[in-house]
Amino acid sequence: MSGIYIEQRRCKQCGQNLTGRSDKQFCDTNCKSAYHYQNNNHEEMMIRDLTRYVRNNRRILKTLSYKGKTIVRKSVLDSMGFRFENFSSIYVTQKGVVYYLCFNYAFTPTIEKGIKKVLIVNKQNYMKDFDPWSFIQ
Repeated sequence: MSGIYIEQRRCKQCGQNLTGRSDKQFCDTNCKSAYHYQNNNHEEMMIRDLTRYVRNNRRILKTLSYKGKTIVRKSVLDSMGFRFENFSSIYVTQKGVVYYLCFNYAFTPTIEKGIKKVLIVNKQNYMKDFDPWSFIQ
């Protein structure tokens, strides 16, 4: 077999020799995951993470507000992994109360007798008419 050169395929991540299928690109799933993690657009990863956080917040709000409206202590949400800085939109009532929406559930912070609490409600039809320019003087 002199004169025949067979090119050795190598893992895209670690460079280790590959054996097996002719279209194999990685030596194992760890290398595949590491390669895609390093080469994914970090902006896209940030958006995926943010969407995951908002979905998790929605799941928590849905769990706690199964009757449509409830008040719970902030510490309960904290213990469930709620991230107050992540929400999908904002609604401000005519009285100036700010509701933070996680898709179809909304929450607003309150303080009762010095205890931090959160009012959770299902999104109402009137919350669709939010106009951010109405707050510009």
